[in-house]
Amino acid sequence: MAEQHSLNWEGWKEELERVMGNIPKAFRSARTVKRTLQCHLYGCLREAGFQVLADYMPPRVTDRPVDLLVLDREEKIVGAVCFDEVVTLYAVKSLTSFDSPGKVIFTIGRLKKKVDESRFFLKEGVEHVHLEP
Repeated sequence: MAEQHSLNWEGWKEELERVMGNIPKAFRSARTVKRTLQCHLYGCLREAGFQVLADYMPPRVTDRPVDLLVLDREEKIVGAVCFDEVVTLYAVKSLTSFDSPGKVIFTIGRLKKKVDESRFFLKEGVEHVHLEP
């Protein structure tokens, strides 16, 4: 499964939505959902042969870490991932503070209208994928 998606973030949508949907409703707080998705994607990317680092705090950024930093075999950054309820300026600032070809924010907010409005913060080079359980 992992090789099929690699760093095509839109390709991970269905898999991550399945994981999100399997979380019992009583435990679906935003924090639990974000952390569960982070852990799942971490494992999948490791299986695909990438080195993955969690909660990377870029230099000169103090507001928010990048949830997952993806490195190739030569230890070059090839991807960066943030999970949030909506697109936030803090996540965008963290993702754009270093060079990487594959930057993405996965949003999990239940109110699609708010998620769509938050896309205002996106900058060139940062993808957005909205997940719905």
